[in-house]
Amino acid sequence: MPVYTCEKCGKEFKYQSALKRHMNRKTPCRKNIFYVAETFVGCGGSHFGFKKSGFKTIFVNDIWEDAIKTLKNNDTLLSDNRIICDDIKNINIDMLKKRNINDIDKIDVLIGGVVCKGFSLAGIRNPYDERNYLYLEQLRLVKELRPKISIIENVPAMKNMRILSKENNNDITKLCIELNDICEKHKSQRGKLIANKKSLEKEESKLSKDEIKEKIILNKTEIDNLVKKRKELEKKLDKYKYSVVEDIEKKYDELGYNVYKKILKCSDYDCSTNRKRLFIVAIDKKLNLDWKYPEPITHDNPPTVRDAFNKLDYDNINNPINDIDNVPMNHKPTTIEKFKKIKSGVKSNNGYFSRGTSSRLSYDVPAPTLVPGHSSFQIHPSEHRSITVREGGIITGFDKDFKFYGSHSSRCMQIGNAIPVNMAYHLAEQCKKILHSNTK
Repeated sequence: MPVYTCEKCGKEFKYQSALKRHMNRKTPCRKNIFYVAETFVGCGGSHFGFKKSGFKTIFVNDIWEDAIKTLKNNDTLLSDNRIICDDIKNINIDMLKKRNINDIDKIDVLIGGVVCKGFSLAGIRNPYDERNYLYLEQLRLVKELRPKISIIENVPAMKNMRILSKENNNDITKLCIELNDICEKHKSQRGKLIANKKSLEKEESKLSKDEIKEKIILNKTEIDNLVKKRKELEKKLDKYKYSVVEDIEKKYDELGYNVYKKILKCSDYDCSTNRKRLFIVAIDKKLNLDWKYPEPITHDNPPTVRDAFNKLDYDNINNPINDIDNVPMNHKPTTIEKFKKIKSGVKSNNGYFSRGTSSRLSYDVPAPTLVPGHSSFQIHPSEHRSITVREGGIITGFDKDFKFYGSHSSRCMQIGNAIPVNMAYHLAEQCKKILHSNTK
């Protein structure tokens, strides 16, 4: 027997006549179904948070095949035509319709965690990195799809990031070619410096310790020279730069949206990580609604690493024999000895903290940002190993039976790039509150 569903509130009826009476009643039903479209969705931190809140998905998009495979295999109810593994530049209304996505006019929320490599303090922060300009594609989609609420999510550093104008200017082009070259050399030299430091720790190294130390000195000297040249170039380019966030606000205003921006700490929203993210929220002016960010709910008592790990079933489903995502890395003896010297909350000898395997998590506080370094996360609170993919996933809010796909490095990166699921859930709940006020 067919079931007739009210598209507004989701209530189901056995008979079409009953649905018609429901639709024609004097008191309109309250909208209970809201729709979301997501770009730069990755493995689905935001997706599963919005799904937990009850949102229906119009489409998800990312160019990263491993991440899309992860999302697809963990949300088997999402039809293939709504999962788009392609460059955001190729997405438009015609393309969506060709995929039989014919309900784009229902989009309530469009959210995109635009790629942050050019903005992140963890990188070189090249102001002419092509990825810096992907926010323009996100705004293009806002113009085409006209969601009621648009959300751009990124690292807090985006708030102060200034990038180069793309106007056709020969001086800019020439200087940028030089700058790109310096940034690539800087990245290369940093990699060599790390490799040489590792070689210094290896007993089986073919070079003598003095030879390795000389290489390290040369690396550092080259890096210093590159930094000096970069500063000189950036000073010349400074007059051609503009604020990314200011441009986003300006373009939203031109599109007819009111804009709000705020940095939120995930541990305030029932997450076992204190990761901070910038959320730029824009609401269509025609709705005449004010946005309010969700109130912190766990500010005074945030979930800890211990709370996250307690959700795992190490004896059964998450036993490494049964769970490939919970298989520890096979560290070398020298690495294990290094780990033994690192205590929770204390910087390691190389001076780094909260980056990759150079710091140890604490059981009784939230984890710092899980940024994978060299295909691994931070060190386990009590064991002398990096935390596993599964442990990183549970800290980020993915279920204990969530399956990640791709190489170990890829799976770590997927988690490191994801919005914590509960952060997205509380953001989605706040979107519903705002949207409900428009249906009264």
